[in-house]
Amino acid sequence: MPRIESIDCFFLRYPFPEDIRYVYSGGRCDNMDAALVLLTCDNGETGLGEITHGQFTFEPIPGLVAHFERVLKGHELGDINRAWELMYGSSVFWNREGVGIGVMGGIDLALHDALGKTLGLPVWQLLGGRARKDVRIYASNGLFDQPEPLIDDARRAQARGFDAYKMRVVRPETTPPLVAAFRETFGDQLDLAVDAVQGSCAVPWPLSLVKRLARALEPCDLMWLEEPCRVEDIEGYRELRQTTSLTVAGAESIPTARAFKPYLEAEAFGLVQFDIATSGFSEGRRIATLAGLHQKPVGIHSWGSQVSIMAGIHMAVATNNVAITEYCFMDHPLNERLALAPLEINDGRVAAPEGPGLGVVFDAALADEFRYTPGANTMILTDQTDMRLT
Repeated sequence: MPRIESIDCFFLRYPFPEDIRYVYSGGRCDNMDAALVLLTCDNGETGLGEITHGQFTFEPIPGLVAHFERVLKGHELGDINRAWELMYGSSVFWNREGVGIGVMGGIDLALHDALGKTLGLPVWQLLGGRARKDVRIYASNGLFDQPEPLIDDARRAQARGFDAYKMRVVRPETTPPLVAAFRETFGDQLDLAVDAVQGSCAVPWPLSLVKRLARALEPCDLMWLEEPCRVEDIEGYRELRQTTSLTVAGAESIPTARAFKPYLEAEAFGLVQFDIATSGFSEGRRIATLAGLHQKPVGIHSWGSQVSIMAGIHMAVATNNVAITEYCFMDHPLNERLALAPLEINDGRVAAPEGPGLGVVFDAALADEFRYTPGANTMILTDQTDMRLT
């Protein structure tokens, strides 16, 4: 079995053209950023991972990757469980949650990709084999404050083979009319989820506003309402679930099973969402198992590049209680450049991948083509800072 030789990170950026304006309840998205992990073994085999936190910050990530590279250098590739414990053990004093766990998750994806390619197996086989032959996948975008671009983007998703779509809230007062326009256009041909994105807002809404929005959306037959409260507000989530018939989903920034435990004990979520490029496969499996013990379905969050998307698909194939996984549907070229083969989506489902590893590829020339310049913010710019009264 090969041993780990090096772990590097590469940041890619695609600035959206001026005619594309992506906005959400806390700010805007000016770029598609991807923070990729490239793991190389002593036999030349490589594995690719992704770090979701790289959409929000740059400076901590290269240092954390270097730290974990020192911990894992010379470690046997096949001992992935041991690798996770070594990384966590080397950082436990300062890394119970946050960006350090996210870097571990990205490295974990790369370890699985490299091991799958070494053994000639798709990653889902490393996770215990298939729980299903194909998985449901939804198009995730809807970063618009007007009905025309929202409908146009959803039509683009439908033409691509999706039967479900997720939109973001820009302003709570305009969301019900946007949802109504969506329903009038697509009827029951395209399922809809609504992401309030309060986990990424500097000043989340008060619970009274959230309850009113939920009541207004109850007749709209949504798949779920996502992150309507501040992530830390367990009581707010619990109270909302007691007062609405909507399925309440959360929360991708919670990185570990230990951190999810009080939310599940409080019945805070009807749909459990963890981010595959934060928790990785190793911790993601523990979260999914914990959700299953509480009889909760999982919707995998993969708001990133093709690396995250493929990781979510492999996780969903191998995990019984994963109901659906995410495809970041913003309009950019990175996915096709990182894909080993085009992803075929039919009737909203994608078949279990058959090739070895994750099914992604990286060319170092991409770092020059999609040159990244660090700034105060990367992909997500939060500019909403005023507390709403109601």
